[in-house]
Amino acid sequence: MLYPLFGSLRLPKLRYASERSFSLSGINIRFAMPPMSTKWGTQRQYRQKFNLYNKEDYVREHDPTPFISCFSTEWDAKGVFFFQEDKGAMPLYVAASHWKGGGNLFRPRDMEFMLEQNEVRRYTNTNKYPRTVKTFLDWQPVTINGNQWLHYTTYLDRGLITQMYLWQIPVTDQHYLTFSFPTENHKERPGVDEAMKAFCSELMQSVRIEWPEHVLQMKADAEKQWPDERYSPHKEPLIWEREDKGLLSLEEYLDECEAMDAAEAEREPR
Repeated sequence: MLYPLFGSLRLPKLRYASERSFSLSGINIRFAMPPMSTKWGTQRQYRQKFNLYNKEDYVREHDPTPFISCFSTEWDAKGVFFFQEDKGAMPLYVAASHWKGGGNLFRPRDMEFMLEQNEVRRYTNTNKYPRTVKTFLDWQPVTINGNQWLHYTTYLDRGLITQMYLWQIPVTDQHYLTFSFPTENHKERPGVDEAMKAFCSELMQSVRIEWPEHVLQMKADAEKQWPDERYSPHKEPLIWEREDKGLLSLEEYLDECEAMDAAEAEREPR
């Protein structure tokens, strides 16, 4: 049995995981894939090779940070076996993104700046995120199998609370890799969030990256140019507290959409 039979909260058994791998222009990524992913997550067949420098591989090419969808799936958090209780969901999205904002992502200061710009751009949109958003929670640099990642949590209140756990790492001077787990605690039961975060963290411990020589040279050049720079050990959260406006009239909604579109256009790079 791939889920524990007993327990008030049952998560997939990681010891039964198989390996998943893909390549980003010669950068090889391998990680454990626990069994019992939901049916929709297993239907899509993902490629094993992607070209970071081919525009056709990207989604939203005109976005300041277009991305390549490398892999996605989802696991359930189950309750007591006999009641078939659904306690939550743990999706996984793996993406490689291209940062067009300049700088060198192997420089810690530039990597952090990029993440801040992306979060501000994403969550300032009050039409898409009408309730409270908090990000950079529990910020910390973490070392996984010899590679330093940036890890933090994003809290989204969209009627259904989502705790999104993110791990991100630069893979070239202009590209970075993201593992994101936008988990959902369906009944807001105590202990479920902590258990799901522990599951995601354990899965991340399996992630290994094999670097080609040209990327190792990029990293070495950045370390030589900025030898004393390190990632911030702590970062103050960014918080958007939304006013609950209730139901808007169609006219009010269209006015807000027009205002947001204008603000979005102002942020687009010239």
